[in-house]
Amino acid sequence: MSVHFEKPGDHTEEVLNLVQQKVDEQKISQVIIATTKGDTALKAVSSLKNCKIVIVTHQAGFKEPGGMEIEENIIREIEAKGIKVVTATHALAGVERAVRKKLGTWMTVEIMAQTLKIFGQGTKVCAEIVAMAADAGAISLDNVIAVGGTGRSADTAWIIKPVHTHNFFDMKLIELICKPKNN
Repeated sequence: MSVHFEKPGDHTEEVLNLVQQKVDEQKISQVIIATTKGDTALKAVSSLKNCKIVIVTHQAGFKEPGGMEIEENIIREIEAKGIKVVTATHALAGVERAVRKKLGTWMTVEIMAQTLKIFGQGTKVCAEIVAMAADAGAISLDNVIAVGGTGRSADTAWIIKPVHTHNFFDMKLIELICKPKNN
């Protein structure tokens, strides 16, 4: 049974507890965690057990040209624990976002992202980071748990059958673990 938080926002500890329960119950061996500045990633790395963790960050230049939102020392700290950090172009934005920003025209991929947001920002993030991790070769295509959120921090988790971005429509959101009711 899934958990529905009253409001979006920081439910990171509760989300990670629910994720650990699913890892243990369903023997899911891979957990993909979205992180902006590294806070959620560090909490996940210290609390999740018996699974491979992959961290997915915002691409370079997301906020400012050439800049990374996550500090290099945080990436090094995570990688020193044997955790893979994936930094890649957003699967549901990329060049199409440039077209929208320059020409004011919405393209298919960003429409797909907006459609996923009907189920919440965190659901869109979960689908996106799984595809990004698959494209980076950081995960196998066995079922994974993806953790995302609304803004910063975690509030959403799904069990997902991953695919590469070129097979995006074959992705399966298998089971909702948790998400906010209103976002």
